[in-house]
Amino acid sequence: MTFAWIVMSVAIAVPKPGQRLPYVEHCYVLGSTEPGVTNVVVQGLNVPVYRTGAWAAYVDVKEGDNTITASCDGADGHSVTSRTFRVAAKPKPRPKPDSAATASSSNSAERVYAKLDYAADEARPHPYDRNPGELTVVLDPGHGGPTDLGCVSPHGWCEKDANLLLAEAVREELSALGYNVVMTRSDDRAIALYERPKAIYANGADAFISLHHNAPAADRDAGKIRYAAVYSWNPIGEALAKAIASRMDETQKAELKSNGAMHANFAVTRNPEIPSCLIEADFITHPAGEEAAWDSDRRARLARAIARGFSDWHKGK
Repeated sequence: MTFAWIVMSVAIAVPKPGQRLPYVEHCYVLGSTEPGVTNVVVQGLNVPVYRTGAWAAYVDVKEGDNTITASCDGADGHSVTSRTFRVAAKPKPRPKPDSAATASSSNSAERVYAKLDYAADEARPHPYDRNPGELTVVLDPGHGGPTDLGCVSPHGWCEKDANLLLAEAVREELSALGYNVVMTRSDDRAIALYERPKAIYANGADAFISLHHNAPAADRDAGKIRYAAVYSWNPIGEALAKAIASRMDETQKAELKSNGAMHANFAVTRNPEIPSCLIEADFITHPAGEEAAWDSDRRARLARAIARGFSDWHKGK
C-alpha cells in the first residue's frame, strides 16, 4: 500500500471555514500534517498522529464564534494553523405539545417515510431458482458531483470518491460470480436522491445496494463510535442486509466494530417490491477509517465479502 500526498504543514479539514454548527458543547476536529510528525497540539491538547499524517481531536466549544488552533513541529519547522466557525445559541426549552399536536406530528412523520412512490406494494418472489446470470444488481455509490461531497476525511478526501472506489470493487466481485451489475454512476456526477432507485426499474434489476462511508455528528467522537453497518427498511431488505452484514463481520471483525443489520428510513431503501439496503462501510472521518478506505487490499476484501453476502442472500442461506 502506498500513499501519494504531500502536506507541508499542519492543516484542519473539519470544521470548514465559517461553518455554522448547531448548538454543541464539544466538537470533533479533523486534520493532517506531513508523514513523520508524531504529535499535533490542538487547543493545548497533545493529539497522536497516524502514519498517514492524519489526526483527530475532540475539543470544547461555546456558543458564537470559535477558533480552533493546531500546531506541530516537523521537518520544515514549527507550523500553526487555525480555523474559525460558529456554534448556534442553545435552544430554549419548548413546552410539551398537546395530544392533538403530537398526533399531527406523528402523521407528518409517516408521510415523510412513505415508500418509494414508483415501487409496487408487493414483494417480488425471491430468485432462489434463478442462475446468477439471470440476476441484475444495482450498485449505488452515494453522493457525487460538485456540491454533494458526502463527509470529509482528515486529508480532505471526499466520501463520494471513497464510495465510488468501493462500488467499482464490488462490481468486479459480483461480475466474477456471474451476476449482472448496473451502477447508478461510474464517475463523479450528481444524481438526485429519488432518481437513484429508479435504476432498478430501468434495468429490470432484482436488488439494490447503496454504498456509503459514515461520519459522526459534530459533537461525537468518531474514534469512540466507529463501526460498520448495513441498513434496511422492510423484511425483504432486511434479509439482504443480514446476509451482507454477516460476511462483512467475518472479514472485518478484527479491525472494526460491527453494528450488523439495522433498520433505517433511508429514501433509497424504502422499497416494498425490490430488496434494498444501504451499507455504511466505515468512518472515513477517523484517521484509521480513512486509511482503511485508502487501502486497496482491504477494499478488495470488503468488496468480496459484500459480493459473497449477496450470493448468500440469492441462495437463501
